[in-house]
Amino acid sequence: MIGKALAVALVCALAAAGQTATAPLAAPPVKPPAFDAVTIKPNNSGRQGGAWGVWQNTYRARNTPLVFLLLQAYLGQLSASQDRLKNAPPWVFSDPYDITAKADDATADSWKGLPQAKQVAIAAPLLRVMLEDRCKLVAHTVPTEIDGYALVIDKHGSKLKQSQPGEPVPERHVTFGEGWMMVYPEGPDAKQAITYLQVTMAQFTAFISMGAKPVIDETGLTGKYDFEVPLLIDPNPPETADGAAPPPRPDAAHLYNWSAIGLELKPIKVPAQDLVIDHIERPSAN
Repeated sequence: MIGKALAVALVCALAAAGQTATAPLAAPPVKPPAFDAVTIKPNNSGRQGGAWGVWQNTYRARNTPLVFLLLQAYLGQLSASQDRLKNAPPWVFSDPYDITAKADDATADSWKGLPQAKQVAIAAPLLRVMLEDRCKLVAHTVPTEIDGYALVIDKHGSKLKQSQPGEPVPERHVTFGEGWMMVYPEGPDAKQAITYLQVTMAQFTAFISMGAKPVIDETGLTGKYDFEVPLLIDPNPPETADGAAPPPRPDAAHLYNWSAIGLELKPIKVPAQDLVIDHIERPSAN
């Protein structure tokens, strides 16, 4: 019996020895999305104003300080207030650059037909990789609260008109992503109002939030609407002197006569993120 037991034990030992334990193969690291080609050059023109965003298959910035790209890259917003960027050196806010960043075909296809805000959201991770590579950027976000507004129906009720299928389109209009339109006043005798056509409240609040305090839609209105809202500012302000900065854009509460359309803006605190710079260098030259 002892011999048989030893034989069984030997067979089991040999079987175990033939099975070498192997650790599961680690998944290859996921490479973050990046632009195919990037050009960054200082802009020494001395001109005022700039532009940045997505055009066709390219993200471009012209005469633009890096503050705007940083906020887009890490906060994912089309235009956030500059005070949301913390601990950045002064040149980040003042030194303008010309940037061309070409995306691959798949990313370019995903941008087609989208409003600029959604294109920027898709571009954000690519912008982060670009800034981390070319500026040796290290940054993190921290939670905060910022002043904003809730758009609600006032006590007299909404005066918005439901859009109708096939309604005529004005000859003079500007079409935005996802099909909604605006008609701006033009000329000294123009009516002091802006007309919105076929617009949802989500689209409307996203638009009036750009570059100002955020607006949260709490109207409960789910359709598309046509409405004309009177302006509280001059749509044709006097020209500024050469080199002078344009006046700041008023926030949404001081832009329109809200009661004319049966809506109201109520001040609220909105949860948000601030971006904190741990390290940044001027972008490396091409």
